[in-house]
Amino acid sequence: MPKLSVKTWVWLIIGVAAVGGVVAWRVTRSGVSYETATVARGSVVEVVSVTGSIAPKTKYDLQPEVSAKIAQIPVVEGQDVKAGDLLIKLDTKDIDAKIAAQKAAIDQAQAQLNGLLAGPTAQDLQLSQAAVDTAQAQLNAAISAESDAKVALANAQDNLSNSQTKADTLLASKLSSLSLDYDNDVTVAGDAINRLTNPLFTSTDLLAFIATDAQSEVNATGTRGQARSALDAMQTAVASAKSAGTAAAVEAAYNTVYSSLLTVKLHADACAQVLNYASLSATTLATYQLNVSTAQSSLDAASQALAADKNSYDLQKRLNALDVNAAQIALTNAQSALTNAARGIDTAKSALAQAQAAYDLKKTGARPEDIAAQRAQVGVQQAALVGLQAELAKRMILAPMDSIVTDVPVNVGDTVSPGMTAVSLMTTGKFEIVANISEVDIAKVKVGQTVNITLDAFATGEKWTGKVLSIQPAEKVVEGVIFYETKIVFDQEDPRLRSGMTANLDIEVARKDDALRVPLRALQETAGQEYVQVLVNGKPVNRNVTTGIESADYAEVTSGLSEGDSVVVSSSGK
Repeated sequence: MPKLSVKTWVWLIIGVAAVGGVVAWRVTRSGVSYETATVARGSVVEVVSVTGSIAPKTKYDLQPEVSAKIAQIPVVEGQDVKAGDLLIKLDTKDIDAKIAAQKAAIDQAQAQLNGLLAGPTAQDLQLSQAAVDTAQAQLNAAISAESDAKVALANAQDNLSNSQTKADTLLASKLSSLSLDYDNDVTVAGDAINRLTNPLFTSTDLLAFIATDAQSEVNATGTRGQARSALDAMQTAVASAKSAGTAAAVEAAYNTVYSSLLTVKLHADACAQVLNYASLSATTLATYQLNVSTAQSSLDAASQALAADKNSYDLQKRLNALDVNAAQIALTNAQSALTNAARGIDTAKSALAQAQAAYDLKKTGARPEDIAAQRAQVGVQQAALVGLQAELAKRMILAPMDSIVTDVPVNVGDTVSPGMTAVSLMTTGKFEIVANISEVDIAKVKVGQTVNITLDAFATGEKWTGKVLSIQPAEKVVEGVIFYETKIVFDQEDPRLRSGMTANLDIEVARKDDALRVPLRALQETAGQEYVQVLVNGKPVNRNVTTGIESADYAEVTSGLSEGDSVVVSSSGK
């Protein structure tokens, strides 16, 4: 072997370390020694480690096809059974009764066939004629019922039309009263402001006299502007309602008109109050008080009349709705009765045709095609019996193969249903591993993932591989902890495997073969943020990182570091 220089050895060592993905050394600064690792690329394999046990792969949980009580269990756990042996018999009372009834139906169909073959008797013809007469009478009654239903429908239509016309007329009258109220309300409010209370104020809406109570003066002058605005709003609302000319527009104007009247009335009340403190001659004061009182009375009467007419209008609308709705219901009922009557005629016609055909058949004797049809009916009934017998067979749970009964979790008298395990069987053959995986890890496990296996029964270092075969959708609760039963199949069978052996499983749930990675020891966390310390000029500096999957030793780094960065994994010294 040629002798290598010191420089060459150094570069070889660095190269080997780079291939392994980690370079560690110690850096001493100010008495502190740092152990570091070089960020490099390599494999990161995340695993879920669990323990399971080997079980026969050909274990069968037999379930009933129907719901019923268990009547008989002729086998016990550990018993050898042959293919076709009865394992569980369910209660058959209901299906037995149906089979008996079906056999009777076959006998009846056969008797009818025999009757066709034998031909009619005089009594048969008499009975058939009576059936025709009855069917004809029923048809006549159905026709009469349809005629009555048509009359009732016409009356219901007229009633609905009359009810609607009456409702429209009554409501129009109430609406007209409201419209007249609006006109009167505008007049009354305008008279109260522009004539009856106007002398109390100047052209700028200040009191035209001296009042000895300041608050009364403020109330009187303050409400006057509000009253004028209310009068304007009332006039606008009434004009809009007249222009639209619809009931909806008249209804919409009510709130504005009524509230405006109350505002003007509030002003009249304020005027009456301020006159109690007015410095006026007795004659002038009496005139003003009479005018204001007249305004108050007119406004009260107008608002009361308006409210009464509005209540009357609303009541009429409700009464109209009740009347029209009742008429509409009557019309709907009449239409339904006519439809039913028409159906009754169709039914009666069909019954008459059948009765007449049966009579004609008896008179002329059975035709070959009728005999053939009845033979077919006998066949249909017999086929139905075969179906019931098939249902009876579903009440018997039979062994599908030569096997051993491993579990019978039910008892005679229990009610079982599809989806419930009634008996379990086991046969010799290939093995699988059954493991319970906690709810914390089960979301990571997927069917088809690689599994590394060791068995306690064999020497350390001997390994097997397998794949995740299935994951039960329903949970299992063991001592308050939720697990999901998972089955793993061996990649290759081994004759040394035995049922019940303990298996240690490492399930590869994620793998990155060219991942940028750091040792787990280098990761730190504060306030939910992961970071590492990077040596910069021999001094550790915190750097935030984002990580991906983790193995037992490494974590994938998805951001924050670059290949070749030197991260601190430990420190010692001062």
